Amino acid sequence: MNRKRLIFIAALIVGVIALGAALWLTRSPQPTPEPRVSNVPVEAISHIDINLRDAMVELERRGGAGDNKSWRVATPVAARADTAHVKALLELAEATATRRYARDAIEDDVTGFDDPPLTLRYNDEAPIAIGNPGPQVGTRYVRTAHALLLVKLRSLSSLPTNWRGWIAPTLLARDADLTRLTLPRLTLEISETGGWRVLPESADQGADYAQATINAWRRSRALSLEPADLGRARTARVTLRFGDDSTRHLDVIAREPELILRDADLGIDYHFADTLAAPLLDMRHPDSLGAGRERSLQPSAIPLSAPEAGSESGGDRR
Repeated sequence: MNRKRLIFIAALIVGVIALGAALWLTRSPQPTPEPRVSNVPVEAISHIDINLRDAMVELERRGGAGDNKSWRVATPVAARADTAHVKALLELAEATATRRYARDAIEDDVTGFDDPPLTLRYNDEAPIAIGNPGPQVGTRYVRTAHALLLVKLRSLSSLPTNWRGWIAPTLLARDADLTRLTLPRLTLEISETGGWRVLPESADQGADYAQATINAWRRSRALSLEPADLGRARTARVTLRFGDDSTRHLDVIAREPELILRDADLGIDYHFADTLAAPLLDMRHPDSLGAGRERSLQPSAIPLSAPEAGSESGGDRR
Protein backbone atom coordinates (compact mmCIF):
# COMPACT_ATOMS: atom_id res chain seq x y z
CA MET A 1 0.00 0.00 0.00
CA ASN A 2 1.55 3.35 -1.01
CA ARG A 3 2.08 6.34 1.23
CA LYS A 4 -0.69 8.47 -0.31
CA ARG A 5 -3.32 5.78 0.26
CA LEU A 6 -2.27 5.43 3.91
CA ILE A 7 -2.54 9.18 4.42
CA PHE A 8 -6.03 9.17 2.79
CA ILE A 9 -7.25 6.35 5.00
CA ALA A 10 -5.88 8.01 8.14
CA ALA A 11 -7.53 11.31 7.20
CA LEU A 12 -10.82 9.52 6.56
CA ILE A 13 -10.70 7.83 9.97
CA VAL A 14 -9.93 11.13 11.70
CA GLY A 15 -12.81 12.78 9.85
CA VAL A 16 -15.28 10.05 10.90
CA ILE A 17 -14.15 10.32 14.53
CA ALA A 18 -14.46 14.11 14.43
CA LEU A 19 -17.94 13.90 12.91
CA GLY A 20 -19.04 11.40 15.54
CA ALA A 21 -17.70 13.62 18.33
CA ALA A 22 -19.49 16.64 16.89
CA LEU A 23 -22.78 14.76 16.68
CA TRP A 24 -22.39 13.51 20.26
CA LEU A 25 -21.64 16.99 21.61
CA THR A 26 -24.50 18.64 19.73
CA ARG A 27 -27.13 15.94 20.30
CA SER A 28 -30.49 16.96 21.73
CA PRO A 29 -30.87 15.60 25.26
CA GLN A 30 -33.73 13.14 25.76
CA PRO A 31 -36.55 14.81 27.72
CA THR A 32 -36.91 13.58 31.26
CA PRO A 33 -40.35 11.99 31.73
CA GLU A 34 -42.60 14.08 33.96
CA PRO A 35 -43.06 12.23 37.26
CA ARG A 36 -46.50 10.81 37.96
CA VAL A 37 -48.60 11.88 40.91
CA SER A 38 -47.98 8.52 42.61
CA ASN A 39 -44.91 6.34 42.51
CA VAL A 40 -47.04 3.23 42.94
CA PRO A 41 -47.90 1.57 39.59
CA VAL A 42 -51.65 1.36 39.10
CA GLU A 43 -51.54 -2.42 38.70
CA ALA A 44 -49.82 -2.68 42.10
CA ILE A 45 -52.39 -0.61 44.01
CA SER A 46 -54.32 -2.98 46.27
CA HIS A 47 -55.86 -0.60 48.77
CA ILE A 48 -56.61 3.10 49.05
CA ASP A 49 -57.18 4.96 52.31
CA ILE A 50 -59.31 8.10 52.00
CA ASN A 51 -59.49 10.67 54.78
CA LEU A 52 -62.56 12.88 54.55
CA ARG A 53 -63.34 15.75 56.89
CA ASP A 54 -65.70 13.63 58.99
CA ALA A 55 -64.87 10.02 58.14
CA MET A 56 -62.29 7.60 56.83
CA VAL A 57 -62.97 5.28 53.91
CA GLU A 58 -60.86 2.25 53.07
CA LEU A 59 -61.07 0.70 49.62
CA GLU A 60 -59.72 -2.77 48.86
CA ARG A 61 -59.15 -4.47 45.54
CA ARG A 62 -60.67 -7.91 45.19
CA GLY A 63 -59.68 -9.91 42.12
CA GLY A 64 -57.34 -9.06 39.26
CA ALA A 65 -55.41 -5.88 38.62
CA GLY A 66 -57.02 -3.42 36.24
CA ASP A 67 -60.55 -4.50 37.19
CA ASN A 68 -62.27 -1.45 38.67
CA LYS A 69 -65.34 -3.57 39.38
CA SER A 70 -63.50 -5.68 41.95
CA TRP A 71 -63.07 -2.84 44.44
CA ARG A 72 -64.99 -2.83 47.70
CA VAL A 73 -65.47 -0.43 50.56
CA ALA A 74 -63.99 -2.07 53.67
CA THR A 75 -64.41 0.84 56.13
CA PRO A 76 -66.65 2.21 57.60
CA VAL A 77 -68.98 -0.49 56.20
CA ALA A 78 -68.52 -3.48 53.89
CA ALA A 79 -70.07 -2.82 50.48
CA ARG A 80 -69.33 -2.62 46.77
CA ALA A 81 -67.46 0.54 45.78
CA ASP A 82 -68.63 3.01 43.16
CA THR A 83 -66.56 2.06 40.12
CA ALA A 84 -66.51 5.57 38.64
CA HIS A 85 -64.92 7.06 41.73
CA VAL A 86 -62.37 4.24 41.99
CA LYS A 87 -61.48 4.83 38.35
CA ALA A 88 -60.90 8.53 39.05
CA LEU A 89 -58.47 7.71 41.87
CA LEU A 90 -56.53 5.26 39.70
CA GLU A 91 -56.36 7.84 36.91
CA LEU A 92 -54.98 10.35 39.41
CA ALA A 93 -52.27 7.92 40.51
CA GLU A 94 -50.81 7.72 37.00
CA ALA A 95 -51.51 11.31 35.96
CA THR A 96 -48.73 13.81 35.27
CA ALA A 97 -48.91 17.44 36.36
CA THR A 98 -49.45 20.32 33.95
CA ARG A 99 -47.60 22.57 36.41
CA ARG A 100 -45.29 21.82 39.32
CA TYR A 101 -44.55 24.17 42.23
CA ALA A 102 -42.77 24.12 45.56
CA ARG A 103 -45.13 22.77 48.24
CA ASP A 104 -45.67 26.21 49.79
CA ALA A 105 -45.52 28.31 46.60
CA ILE A 106 -49.24 29.18 46.66
CA GLU A 107 -51.27 30.21 49.69
CA ASP A 108 -53.33 27.45 51.29
CA ASP A 109 -56.53 29.46 51.10
CA VAL A 110 -56.14 29.44 47.31
CA THR A 111 -55.22 25.77 46.92
CA GLY A 112 -57.63 24.57 49.61
CA PHE A 113 -54.96 22.80 51.63
CA ASP A 114 -55.75 24.74 54.80
CA ASP A 115 -58.60 22.21 55.14
CA PRO A 116 -58.45 19.71 52.25
CA PRO A 117 -61.75 17.91 51.63
CA LEU A 118 -60.00 14.69 50.71
CA THR A 119 -56.59 13.15 51.43
CA LEU A 120 -55.70 9.70 50.16
CA ARG A 121 -52.95 7.14 50.38
CA TYR A 122 -52.18 4.46 47.78
CA ASN A 123 -51.01 1.32 49.59
CA ASP A 124 -48.45 2.62 52.12
CA GLU A 125 -47.35 5.64 50.11
CA ALA A 126 -47.17 9.11 51.67
CA PRO A 127 -50.51 10.97 51.75
CA ILE A 128 -51.70 12.90 48.69
CA ALA A 129 -54.15 15.75 49.25
CA ILE A 130 -56.72 16.97 46.72
CA GLY A 131 -57.55 20.65 46.99
CA ASN A 132 -59.49 23.35 45.18
CA PRO A 133 -60.08 23.70 41.43
CA GLY A 134 -57.12 25.23 39.61
CA PRO A 135 -57.07 28.32 37.36
CA GLN A 136 -57.80 26.34 34.17
CA VAL A 137 -61.00 24.41 33.48
CA GLY A 138 -60.73 20.81 34.61
CA THR A 139 -57.59 21.35 36.72
CA ARG A 140 -57.15 20.66 40.41
CA TYR A 141 -54.49 21.40 42.98
CA VAL A 142 -52.86 18.22 44.32
CA ARG A 143 -50.21 18.15 47.04
CA THR A 144 -47.77 15.26 47.42
CA ALA A 145 -45.01 14.78 49.96
CA HIS A 146 -42.59 16.69 47.71
CA ALA A 147 -44.48 19.16 45.56
CA LEU A 148 -47.62 21.13 44.79
CA LEU A 149 -49.08 20.00 41.47
CA LEU A 150 -51.68 21.28 39.08
CA VAL A 151 -53.39 18.23 37.53
CA LYS A 152 -55.89 18.27 34.68
CA LEU A 153 -58.39 15.55 35.47
CA ARG A 154 -62.07 16.46 35.31
CA SER A 155 -63.20 13.39 37.25
CA LEU A 156 -61.59 14.76 40.42
CA SER A 157 -64.38 17.32 40.72
CA SER A 158 -66.93 14.52 41.16
CA LEU A 159 -65.25 12.75 44.08
CA PRO A 160 -67.66 12.56 47.04
CA THR A 161 -66.78 14.13 50.36
CA ASN A 162 -69.03 11.87 52.45
CA TRP A 163 -68.43 8.15 52.97
CA ARG A 164 -71.79 7.08 51.54
CA GLY A 165 -70.78 8.49 48.18
CA TRP A 166 -68.09 5.82 47.81
CA ILE A 167 -70.67 3.02 47.91
CA ALA A 168 -72.10 1.71 44.65
CA PRO A 169 -75.52 3.30 44.06
CA THR A 170 -76.90 0.09 42.57
CA LEU A 171 -78.68 -2.47 44.73
CA LEU A 172 -76.78 -5.43 43.31
CA ALA A 173 -74.30 -6.16 40.58
CA ARG A 174 -75.67 -7.07 37.18
CA ASP A 175 -73.83 -10.39 37.36
CA ALA A 176 -75.00 -11.12 40.90
CA ASP A 177 -75.85 -14.77 41.49
CA LEU A 178 -79.40 -13.99 42.56
CA THR A 179 -81.52 -17.10 43.09
CA ARG A 180 -84.59 -15.82 44.96
CA LEU A 181 -86.27 -12.44 45.29
CA THR A 182 -89.01 -12.07 47.88
CA LEU A 183 -91.12 -8.98 47.28
CA PRO A 184 -93.95 -7.71 49.51
CA ARG A 185 -96.68 -9.64 47.62
CA LEU A 186 -94.87 -12.33 45.63
CA THR A 187 -91.64 -14.27 45.25
CA LEU A 188 -89.48 -14.97 42.22
CA GLU A 189 -87.11 -17.91 42.32
CA ILE A 190 -84.82 -19.23 39.65
CA SER A 191 -85.82 -22.56 38.10
CA GLU A 192 -83.67 -25.45 36.95
CA THR A 193 -83.99 -24.20 33.37
CA GLY A 194 -82.69 -20.75 34.28
CA GLY A 195 -86.04 -18.97 34.05
CA TRP A 196 -87.89 -17.30 36.92
CA ARG A 197 -90.80 -19.00 38.68
CA VAL A 198 -93.40 -16.79 40.37
CA LEU A 199 -95.05 -17.72 43.67
CA PRO A 200 -97.91 -17.84 44.30
CA GLU A 201 -98.86 -19.05 40.85
CA SER A 202 -101.86 -16.71 40.83
CA ALA A 203 -99.41 -13.79 40.69
CA ASP A 204 -97.63 -15.13 37.61
CA GLN A 205 -98.16 -12.81 34.64
CA GLY A 206 -95.67 -14.44 32.31
CA ALA A 207 -91.95 -14.88 31.88
CA ASP A 208 -91.41 -11.42 30.43
CA TYR A 209 -92.90 -9.79 33.53
CA ALA A 210 -90.67 -11.82 35.82
CA GLN A 211 -87.56 -11.08 33.78
CA ALA A 212 -88.42 -7.37 33.62
CA THR A 213 -88.54 -7.32 37.43
CA ILE A 214 -85.13 -8.98 37.75
CA ASN A 215 -83.71 -6.57 35.16
CA ALA A 216 -85.06 -3.63 37.12
CA TRP A 217 -83.27 -4.84 40.25
CA ARG A 218 -80.01 -5.25 38.36
CA ARG A 219 -80.13 -1.92 36.54
CA SER A 220 -81.80 0.55 38.88
CA ARG A 221 -79.55 3.25 40.26
CA ALA A 222 -80.24 5.38 43.29
CA LEU A 223 -80.68 9.11 43.09
CA SER A 224 -78.82 9.40 46.38
CA LEU A 225 -77.67 7.45 49.40
CA GLU A 226 -78.65 9.04 52.71
CA PRO A 227 -78.18 8.16 56.39
CA ALA A 228 -81.02 5.89 57.50
CA ASP A 229 -83.86 7.99 58.90
CA LEU A 230 -84.66 5.89 61.94
CA GLY A 231 -87.73 8.01 62.63
CA ARG A 232 -89.45 6.31 59.70
CA ALA A 233 -90.53 2.69 60.11
CA ARG A 234 -90.62 0.14 57.32
CA THR A 235 -93.87 -0.64 55.54
CA ALA A 236 -92.64 -3.87 53.91
CA ARG A 237 -89.50 -5.93 53.41
CA VAL A 238 -87.63 -7.34 50.42
CA THR A 239 -85.26 -10.29 50.76
CA LEU A 240 -82.63 -11.24 48.19
CA ARG A 241 -81.05 -14.69 48.33
CA PHE A 242 -77.87 -15.58 46.45
CA GLY A 243 -76.24 -18.73 45.15
CA ASP A 244 -74.12 -19.15 48.28
CA ASP A 245 -77.29 -19.01 50.45
CA SER A 246 -76.41 -15.56 51.79
CA THR A 247 -79.25 -13.05 52.05
CA ARG A 248 -79.74 -9.32 51.98
CA HIS A 249 -82.73 -7.56 53.52
CA LEU A 250 -84.04 -4.21 52.29
CA ASP A 251 -86.85 -2.40 54.07
CA VAL A 252 -89.42 -0.46 52.09
CA ILE A 253 -89.72 2.92 53.83
CA ALA A 254 -91.75 4.89 51.28
CA ARG A 255 -92.99 4.63 47.69
CA GLU A 256 -93.58 8.34 47.08
CA PRO A 257 -92.65 11.11 46.53
CA GLU A 258 -89.53 8.91 46.26
CA LEU A 259 -89.06 5.19 46.60
CA ILE A 260 -86.87 4.64 49.66
CA LEU A 261 -85.28 1.27 50.38
CA ARG A 262 -83.25 0.86 53.55
CA ASP A 263 -80.27 -1.38 54.16
CA ALA A 264 -80.32 -1.45 57.95
CA ASP A 265 -76.99 -3.28 58.11
CA LEU A 266 -75.30 -0.42 56.25
CA GLY A 267 -77.38 2.27 57.93
CA ILE A 268 -78.27 3.69 54.50
CA ASP A 269 -81.48 4.72 52.79
CA TYR A 270 -81.40 4.33 48.99
CA HIS A 271 -83.55 7.02 47.34
CA PHE A 272 -85.00 6.21 43.91
CA ALA A 273 -87.39 7.94 41.55
CA ASP A 274 -90.98 7.02 42.41
CA THR A 275 -91.41 5.58 38.88
CA LEU A 276 -89.27 2.63 40.00
CA ALA A 277 -91.63 1.54 42.78
CA ALA A 278 -93.87 -0.55 40.51
CA PRO A 279 -91.10 -2.20 38.43
CA LEU A 280 -89.11 -3.10 41.55
CA LEU A 281 -91.84 -4.08 44.00
CA ASP A 282 -94.99 -5.03 42.06
CA MET A 283 -93.65 -6.98 39.05
CA ARG A 284 -95.07 -4.36 36.74
CA HIS A 285 -93.87 -4.80 33.18
CA PRO A 286 -92.57 -1.54 31.63
CA ASP A 287 -95.09 -1.85 28.78
CA SER A 288 -97.91 -1.63 31.32
CA LEU A 289 -96.74 1.68 32.73
CA GLY A 290 -97.99 3.87 29.92
CA ALA A 291 -96.13 7.02 28.91
CA GLY A 292 -93.70 6.72 31.80
CA ARG A 293 -92.37 3.30 30.83
CA GLU A 294 -89.18 4.59 29.21
CA ARG A 295 -88.33 6.54 32.34
CA SER A 296 -89.07 3.54 34.53
CA LEU A 297 -86.56 1.41 32.67
CA GLN A 298 -83.76 3.92 33.06
CA PRO A 299 -81.53 4.09 36.11
CA SER A 300 -83.14 6.51 38.57
CA ALA A 301 -80.06 8.31 38.41
CA ILE A 302 -78.69 11.17 38.17
CA PRO A 303 -75.32 9.84 39.28
CA LEU A 304 -74.42 10.25 42.91
CA SER A 305 -72.19 13.25 42.34
CA ALA A 306 -71.14 13.51 38.72
CA PRO A 307 -72.31 13.06 35.13
CA GLU A 308 -69.49 10.62 34.44
CA ALA A 309 -70.38 8.27 37.27
CA GLY A 310 -71.21 5.62 34.66
CA SER A 311 -72.79 2.25 35.12
CA GLU A 312 -71.83 0.06 38.01
CA SER A 313 -71.86 -3.61 37.16
CA GLY A 314 -69.61 -4.76 39.96
CA GLY A 315 -67.43 -7.79 40.31
CA ASP A 316 -69.05 -8.80 43.60
CA ARG A 317 -72.50 -10.26 43.87
CA ARG A 318 -74.20 -7.36 45.64
